[in-house]
Amino acid sequence: MKSTTFLLAAGVVSLSTAALTVSNAADKQRVFALVPKTISVPFYNDVERGCAEEAKKIGVQAKFTGPTTADAAQQVQVLQDLVSQGVDGIAVAPMDADSVIGVISQARKKGIPVITFDSDSPKADRIAFVGTNNLGAGEEGGKAFKNLLPKGKFAIITGGLAAANLNDRIKGFREFVNSENYTEVAGSPFACNDDASKAIQIIQDVLTRNPDLNGFFFSGGWPLFGAPEAYLKAIGKRVADIKNKTFVVVSFDTLTEELKLLKGGYCNVLIGQRPYAMGVKSIDILNELADKKSVPPIVDTGVDVVDSSNVDQFLK
Repeated sequence: MKSTTFLLAAGVVSLSTAALTVSNAADKQRVFALVPKTISVPFYNDVERGCAEEAKKIGVQAKFTGPTTADAAQQVQVLQDLVSQGVDGIAVAPMDADSVIGVISQARKKGIPVITFDSDSPKADRIAFVGTNNLGAGEEGGKAFKNLLPKGKFAIITGGLAAANLNDRIKGFREFVNSENYTEVAGSPFACNDDASKAIQIIQDVLTRNPDLNGFFFSGGWPLFGAPEAYLKAIGKRVADIKNKTFVVVSFDTLTEELKLLKGGYCNVLIGQRPYAMGVKSIDILNELADKKSVPPIVDTGVDVVDSSNVDQFLK
């Protein structure tokens, strides 16, 4: 009888331990990782703020991590480390659309949901994309450029030549300024690899080689938010032409430094994305996927067109 009692008691202990283990697993805080192209680009500061605030709001942990420079191989290594750690979900902005295909596949095979944000990798096994409709936003840039400059010679400065989001913006822009009324300089688009100082050097070189240039399109705001003083020096005597709209500068992004330059008349139009919303929506989508819910394949965070008529509103 004593033996039977002992076995029953042991069974109760065993069941209690198992229940405690299940309870602890259920209480374990989810960890979602957001991986930008590089943590050194100011554009992603608002993405980080958005994901951190949303994570705190819904009770999960946001791990914002990425390469220190715009290096596709380094980004893949960061992703591989996250897969090894077994995070509960990953959102990545691919530096190179094709370079992340393999590691996204690895993550999915381990049961880790993966989405992209800001920049997509359409061929990868990602579940959804959160960010700007880059083709449409590029078209907005092209419309603005064409309205200000009906004809002329232009150059495009971009980040990485393999970035899907930037290539879509360029494609959209060219739909409006790729006619007999416009000439795109040889070598354009020029890649700065998300490096502000390199973007400044490209501006100087292009202006030197093309004194008859009529404008620039920046598919990202590197020369404006990265080094505004250097940008003003590089543009030099063309500042007066920008103010009277005989030289046109249309750029992506609406960071504070860029808005101040627009307010001062040193560029003409900014195509604003909504990075904070990208951070918020990325966390929300990953959390829904962790709950085994279905999500839309595309989450469009919207776009803003900012010029001298509404720049004060955005500066506020």
